[in-house]
Amino acid sequence: MTKIFLVRHGVTEFNQSLRLQGSSDIPLNASGIDQAKKAREFFKDENIEIMLSSPLSRAYKTAEIINEHHNLDIKVFDELKEQYFGPLEGEHIENIRLRYPQGDLPGAESFKSLTGRTRRMMAYIEEHHMGKNVMVTAHSRTIKSFLSMYTGEVHMVLTKLDNCSLSMIEHHDDDWIVTAYNINTQN
Repeated sequence: MTKIFLVRHGVTEFNQSLRLQGSSDIPLNASGIDQAKKAREFFKDENIEIMLSSPLSRAYKTAEIINEHHNLDIKVFDELKEQYFGPLEGEHIENIRLRYPQGDLPGAESFKSLTGRTRRMMAYIEEHHMGKNVMVTAHSRTIKSFLSMYTGEVHMVLTKLDNCSLSMIEHHDDDWIVTAYNINTQN
């Protein structure tokens, strides 16, 4: 069986101030590092065999900290970057919602394009890592894109996904099934 552990990065200053990060490389803050350390303990007894990460520092640092118990090579893929929001990156999320209530953001990468990237990532996992336990550290919309491919729920992009939370996809009988969403790793 193949398990994909989808872990959102720890918290950043932009997360705490409700500013849109997108593909901007915003690092973890002290709270985000603490979250990643708690996630490291949450996953210490899991048989993680492959670690994949977004190249953005908030996701990669989360992967590095979790990986301290596993000592794996972390493979970095641009396909795992967060959705690009162009000139809106850095703006307060509520201001964006007020200006663009329909959600069509000018200059931003479409969710369809993001899903194309996550489909390529799934094809890579299927080709190279079937039968393995794979951890992917990435971003809210990237993870939601993975999940929406198997739930058919495009509106999932609007649901909350906590920092350092776990969502899972498992391969059973020739099908991928979402088996967990937004699980707290901070206990």
